[in-house]
Amino acid sequence: MIGKYSYLTRQSLRSTQQLSILMAMLFLVACSRPVTPAYGSAELNIAKSIELDYLLYLPLDYSPESSWPLVLYLTGFETANDIDLIKQHGPPLALAQGLKQDFFLVAPQLPGDVHWDPEAIMQLLNALKSEYHIDLDRMYITGIGDRGGWGVWDVATSYPGTFSKIAPISAPACTEICRIGDGATRIYHGAMDTLVPIEDARNMLFELDYYCKADVELIVFDSSGHNIWDQVYADQDFWAWFTDSQMIPGFPLVDPIQRHFSDVMQRTVEDKYLLYLPRGYEQQVAWPLVVFLHGSGSAIDNIEKIREAGPPKLFETGKDSEFLLLAPQLYANVPWDADRTHALIQKIINEYHVDPKRVYITGLSRGGFGTWELAVKYPELFAAVAPIAARDIPGVERLAESNVWIFHGLKDDGLPWQGSQFMYNRLENIEANVQLTLFKDAAHNAWDPAYNSEDFWQWLLAQRAE
Repeated sequence: MIGKYSYLTRQSLRSTQQLSILMAMLFLVACSRPVTPAYGSAELNIAKSIELDYLLYLPLDYSPESSWPLVLYLTGFETANDIDLIKQHGPPLALAQGLKQDFFLVAPQLPGDVHWDPEAIMQLLNALKSEYHIDLDRMYITGIGDRGGWGVWDVATSYPGTFSKIAPISAPACTEICRIGDGATRIYHGAMDTLVPIEDARNMLFELDYYCKADVELIVFDSSGHNIWDQVYADQDFWAWFTDSQMIPGFPLVDPIQRHFSDVMQRTVEDKYLLYLPRGYEQQVAWPLVVFLHGSGSAIDNIEKIREAGPPKLFETGKDSEFLLLAPQLYANVPWDADRTHALIQKIINEYHVDPKRVYITGLSRGGFGTWELAVKYPELFAAVAPIAARDIPGVERLAESNVWIFHGLKDDGLPWQGSQFMYNRLENIEANVQLTLFKDAAHNAWDPAYNSEDFWQWLLAQRAE
């Protein structure tokens, strides 16, 4: 090595200028070397308070000696400020119009501009099951629109096998739909819906039928838009299928009991993650943080697989690292849990020198879906949001003050691109800072052209929270 170095010095490095050029090249090579992750495991304590107002309709001839069916009815944001509005549509209105009251009806009020919380709903149902004689084999769930319809999917998939009849109306699609179990499902949607695309309902029908081999049917109202629930709940055939109840004009109505349910839930979970630090990381400098949520597949069982796609792969192949990169591992084959992922992000922010005004979130496929959920639930946390190849979700208007760039492939035959288009439309309608890129030649893996775009990274890192 000494002789070779001497030879190079004598023959090639004849001047200080040449030596400077070589040193600069060596510096550039060193700066572009791959960054490898630290492997972390975090014990997270998650606590939340549950406060739910709800209406409870008892069966007309209720007696604790017999078990009775129960219907859970989820409404949307339209009733969040006035619980009496719940009585004006849906199953409560059907009861007022003569539907035989031979089941429990539980109609909680959405507690604000939020999504339905499956854990809170199940705590409420568990409390009612301890108080009344409910037939656990005849528990049914239905809900309406953007929030309530999607809440039906979310609750049913979060607690598989709980409900034997499932009836979402005008609902966005969900992920891991086969988790609903063996319940019979009827999906209702308006073909002219401009809030939630009809493609969502068709996608759920396909997945339930083809992958889950479920008892499922899609009923499309060809000339109707989003609000079709009045037509659905006024149909005797619906009730004959759903609860085996009859419409009897003049049938007496038992007024509902208005009640409040309060509880505190605590749980401890352990999550694994990868954390990439910037080259030259120093605690004295505040750095941006990018959170990356991976998709379904082998990464759930093997954390190494996270390194093979998206931002982790770019980091490890020499991309300039100007930020911390947090890549959690999904703990099971389930949707991303917004609360526990939020707890992990807060842990990283607290333990590392992160600029709180430059926290970003992005994800692909199921991780794109998780990106939407986390951002909508915690909109103040993120300066920019970038879901890729994701489904649409309710309440996206909560991102009115955020910066959003949506990506999807027009040839994606697994997750319809129309969901991304509708998310864009809804944000555009409220004049949010939103962009949509549809790759005409991309299928589901729209993340390849998205993450390989230098424009994307420049845009992402330029965003700051107000």
